[in-house]
Amino acid sequence: MTLFYIVICIYLVGYLFYSWYWQAMIDYRARFRISSVIWALIFLSLGFSLDYFNDPNLVMNVFIAAFLVISIVDGFSGLTKKRLVISGYFKRTIKYSDVAHITLIQVPTTNKPTVMAIFQTNRRQAYYLRFSRQISDVIMTLRKYVGSNVGIEVRQIM
Repeated sequence: MTLFYIVICIYLVGYLFYSWYWQAMIDYRARFRISSVIWALIFLSLGFSLDYFNDPNLVMNVFIAAFLVISIVDGFSGLTKKRLVISGYFKRTIKYSDVAHITLIQVPTTNKPTVMAIFQTNRRQAYYLRFSRQISDVIMTLRKYVGSNVGIEVRQIM
């Protein structure tokens, strides 16, 4: 079982550096997604309550630490020069050439302006980011990154 945890730790540390690289490349930041940290804490508390993580050795400590850091780093998302960085454990980036359509929804809030951007890919998958900016700023920035060949639709919530 220790060999299994070593392989998983190597994979997690590799994914951590990959994810950290893309997080560092973000030019236009979206809002932090706290749900990735909450789900990681739920997973770890479930693991501890079922006695999966009670063997205190180096490999288990590295596994838990890498998993926690990954959950924090994966909460950051935004736009880079080459790709869209999303929050997710299984897919971290999307090429701008894969984006088919963007829907922007201005969310009425009292504190900050919030715009939800839904990116639909050519494979009919949808990913969303939330920005704490004005909708005109988000549109201008998206045009700079995705170009003019991707349609941007603006919707309002009543």
